Amino acid sequence: MLYTDKSALIVGAGAVGAVLGAALLAAGWHVTFRVRPESFLGYRRLGLVVRRGPSPGLDPGSGRGARETAIDRERFICDAVARGSHRLVFLCTKMPDFERAIHGLAEDDDGERIYVTTQNGLAAPQMCAALFGKDRVLAGAAVVNAQRTELGVVEVFSDVRRLSLAPLHLAAGPVAREVAARLAQAGIQTQVAPSADGLLWEKFVGLEPLATACAVTQLALGELRAQPIALRFLRGLFDEVFDVAQAAGAELAPDAHVRRWQAYLDGPPAMRPSLAIDVAAGRTGELDWLTGAVVRLAERVRVRAPLHLDAFRMLRPEPVEGLRPAA
Repeated sequence: MLYTDKSALIVGAGAVGAVLGAALLAAGWHVTFRVRPESFLGYRRLGLVVRRGPSPGLDPGSGRGARETAIDRERFICDAVARGSHRLVFLCTKMPDFERAIHGLAEDDDGERIYVTTQNGLAAPQMCAALFGKDRVLAGAAVVNAQRTELGVVEVFSDVRRLSLAPLHLAAGPVAREVAARLAQAGIQTQVAPSADGLLWEKFVGLEPLATACAVTQLALGELRAQPIALRFLRGLFDEVFDVAQAAGAELAPDAHVRRWQAYLDGPPAMRPSLAIDVAAGRTGELDWLTGAVVRLAERVRVRAPLHLDAFRMLRPEPVEGLRPAA
């Protein structure tokens, strides 16, 4: 059986993949999750539960009531899918797994699939386009308020589920609008941005400074705001990434600097990006694609970013070829 109109292959079953998949399933879509071989047996045994939990930092009894979506274990695979079986592919892995994931997908690509990237950082859409062509790749920026708490369980803290899309090629504009319309019908708030570059940079300049600051300090956003030294550190990182973005010719709205900083002041106190969680667990996570990306770009465009360079060396202490110490 071919599933073309309302079918999706979701690569990765973390917070973003689980929330998108649960929404599509509730709307009657055929959804398959492709997961890493090392996680496959766990998902085939447990399936996946996407459930409403209390907001982080609140008393467990303060939630708005339990709501669960049980995703059947039979929907999880780790190998190839039939050609033509899925019209849309949502890439929801983190960047350390991304290259392996897209090369696995290339083995059964049918030349028709549309790939939607949702990764942090700036590199994923072009990496995907190198394999599948710019006309079949949409850059995406997903916003969900959820966290995977254990294998097979994703806690959702609010009803927020937004996805911004942007085509890499002008010819893919109609495809982006068609995908956005279908996702909106499934209850996912979706919009089409005019520029993939602008969409990626808008997300990057908001996420990266906070991720780096939280990884270095191991503080949540509310704790950063409450400590003047930590807040100055965050502000310094924030200004550096905007300096790099400007020198790199990034497409950013004129009010992006003010708006993004205000988002830190208004954001939920318990916010703690996944990079900080990975670092606390002894993993580098997406360090190379966040902090490291700023360091590399700063070198390329000849802009000083000493706070980023020091943070990068602290979080990845082994020598990195080609990077000079901060002055």
